[in-house]
Amino acid sequence: MAQTFIKIDNFLIVETVEPDSPAQRAGVQSGDLLREIDGKPILDILDYRFHAAESRLTLTLQRGEILLTVPLRKGANEETGIGFESDLGDKIHTCKNKCVFCFIHQQPKKMRRSLYLMDDDFRLSFMHGNYVTLTNLSDEEWARIKEQRLSPLYVSVHATDPELRRVMLGRKEPTPILPQLRELADNRIDVHAQIVLCPGLNDGVNLETTLRALALEHREATGKRAGVQSAAIVPVGMTRFRERLPQLEKVERDYARDTIATVNALENQFNKQLGTRFAWLADEWYHIAGLPYPGKAHYEDFPQLEDGIGTVRLFLEDAKWVSKRLPLSVPVPLRATLVTAELPSTIVKEFASRLNGIENVEVNVCVVKNDYFGGDIHIAGLLTSQDILTYLRAFSDRHATVYLPKICLRDDLVFLDDVTLEQLRDDSGMDIRITGNTPRELCEAMGLLNPTRAGEGKAGHWMMEESVR
Repeated sequence: MAQTFIKIDNFLIVETVEPDSPAQRAGVQSGDLLREIDGKPILDILDYRFHAAESRLTLTLQRGEILLTVPLRKGANEETGIGFESDLGDKIHTCKNKCVFCFIHQQPKKMRRSLYLMDDDFRLSFMHGNYVTLTNLSDEEWARIKEQRLSPLYVSVHATDPELRRVMLGRKEPTPILPQLRELADNRIDVHAQIVLCPGLNDGVNLETTLRALALEHREATGKRAGVQSAAIVPVGMTRFRERLPQLEKVERDYARDTIATVNALENQFNKQLGTRFAWLADEWYHIAGLPYPGKAHYEDFPQLEDGIGTVRLFLEDAKWVSKRLPLSVPVPLRATLVTAELPSTIVKEFASRLNGIENVEVNVCVVKNDYFGGDIHIAGLLTSQDILTYLRAFSDRHATVYLPKICLRDDLVFLDDVTLEQLRDDSGMDIRITGNTPRELCEAMGLLNPTRAGEGKAGHWMMEESVR
């Protein structure tokens, strides 16, 4: 049935329709706009998955100037066969807070436009592990989270004391978080919490209070079917672009060591009480402290991997796996330079040394310091083309072939400073190749490892893939 088009702002655009699928049989076409399923508005892929679960559906599509009502029938566990251009039919929900540590406020001009987007979107939290504060949710969004049971969510807590959290988030009114976490748990929604630790603000006794309060919301403590499952503690990251921003103290070596000792003591208590360490420190803490990284068992099932918790350990484990499968020699000489950042430089150099044990292989490492951002930014995900080019040109032992991991680019094409890969290749005159972020992927790209032999499971990151906080 067709009717005159009525403008609606939010929709999903159909990109593909699989041949002989329920959608094709129903007459769905590429370019159609999906408005509703069974009368329920479809704002994003989560709405679609939730409402498309039934076997008998009524789709409301817009095709040109016409609205169509299309019945669709499918098996109980059968997919519709529709692929969409984007996961979101509306705009990303943005953050209205003014966090004292916000990284986006510390960025220079002329970066990639997407880097200035302050998202606080529960959908991205569920789909991609982005952290949300829960301070910008409408009543309708709260209801939707509970109805669709979007679990787990990743929540920026920073402090459980409402007044301290208000200061951390830059809000006018006290901002309690524990009632919200309990409401989520009551609706069987798990949470992974994040604490950005700022010396002199939410550390010391405040950190201990926050971690203990969060641990009391763990399912083992409450007896509920859901709760706060883990807490990540990350050091505040500061760039050289902090003009007119709140004064913050830098995390130094002794402070990092004290924090590690404090959290380790709490972890041991939590392990006895909850059967899990519950709280984990980001890899940067061990880098700043100059201390060894914990073993694999320490991280249990790596619940906070995307926040930089355990990436170094996974790198070491993956490198160990690869080392057992490397050839003794290669028939054609292989000469290459690997690009890395300061944080992972030691272990990347150790891995390069292992590769150099192969006859006819010579690999070295160019360590790129983040002069662009300055401050205490040491991870590879924030390297710019400018710094990469500067340090490669100054690296006298550079080989003709340079390997760069894709974590440095968006969609393997554009760097943070809005320079494309092709522009970097043209400006440098170098043979710059993009590879995956793991030792396995690197060795496969270099022809040292057969891709078909790659094992399954979490793989290490040779350049440290971490989120921007």
